[in-house]
Amino acid sequence: MINKIDVARPFVGEEEAAVVREVLLSGQYTSGKRVRAFEEAFARWNGSQYAVAVSTGTAALHIALEGLGVGPGDEVIVPPLTFFATVSSVLYLRAVPVFADIDPDDLCLYPASVAEKITPRTRAVLPVHLFGAPARMDELLALAEKHGLLVLEDCAQAHGTEFGGRKVGSLGQAGAFSFFATKHMTTGEGGMITTDDPNLADLARRLRSHGMAGRDSHEHLAYNNRMTEMGGAMGLIQLAKLDELNDRRIAHSEYILDRIQDLEWARLPRPRHACKHTYFWCPVIVRPESGRSAEQLKAHLQAQGIGFRHRYAEPLYRQPVIRKLHPEAAEQHLPVVESVAGRVIGLPNHPGLGREELDRVVEAVRSF
Repeated sequence: MINKIDVARPFVGEEEAAVVREVLLSGQYTSGKRVRAFEEAFARWNGSQYAVAVSTGTAALHIALEGLGVGPGDEVIVPPLTFFATVSSVLYLRAVPVFADIDPDDLCLYPASVAEKITPRTRAVLPVHLFGAPARMDELLALAEKHGLLVLEDCAQAHGTEFGGRKVGSLGQAGAFSFFATKHMTTGEGGMITTDDPNLADLARRLRSHGMAGRDSHEHLAYNNRMTEMGGAMGLIQLAKLDELNDRRIAHSEYILDRIQDLEWARLPRPRHACKHTYFWCPVIVRPESGRSAEQLKAHLQAQGIGFRHRYAEPLYRQPVIRKLHPEAAEQHLPVVESVAGRVIGLPNHPGLGREELDRVVEAVRSF
């Protein structure tokens, strides 16, 4: 029987178990000193003035957008190749997602396409640093400044990714991170908002906690999106390990990609700009002109005992809820995303892999 190689795995151990047990026995479960310590440490690590911990990455996006003043009728430019939370955070506020095409090299928002989508109703740009690769932030920030737009970075797949020597999440008005189980670091579930704006940080703290400004004063209509003390304690341990875990992800991904770059059926998306790519996914695109399909590659990898990711099979503008709420968006055709959607396979690259397992991944891909 072939031992399966997992595509992703939480990298946790006795340290995380010990601090979570300590919190459980303390009886102090609601956001408190451990969450505050995690926020302060994350802000320092990310190069941001403030960090606000929340319950999920989706909550981070939602609260950050609301805190920035995005509301009904505002247009927010988003990529169509990402997880749906990027778009649902816009829809929650009754704002309008406007889809722009992606860069064929980094699979993030393409600045030229963003420029074409700007209208008088555009309020913000929401670039996603997809699979750990940074979007072309210099061009996107220049566009935003020219047109008076806000920039919220979706960093859910890019903890530690850098553009121009700065970590993502510190470049726009705000950044939003996820700590889901398979991300670069995890608190089980959880998220973080980063910003240099003290007013936004203060508002985000109220919006994560029933809109409260005091114990009995509710100034905003808001949900309970607080992070638990267990999450904060676990986050501190994970953050201390993050740079080392990222180094392993990068090394594993580049080891695999360097050994399959000559395959004619495969295209390996890599940013052309100088950056630090942290490889949330180790992505391979099955070329449409090769006569092969992602489904065939999936079947082959499965037979070899190799785990894989295969998400975002269609552009987000074809999701049923978008067809219902914004049917005009579902009728568009963005050429780069149409050529990529459904053809991206993520190969195993998590920090727990050994050389023998990496070689098995390479051999399996090369034998396709």
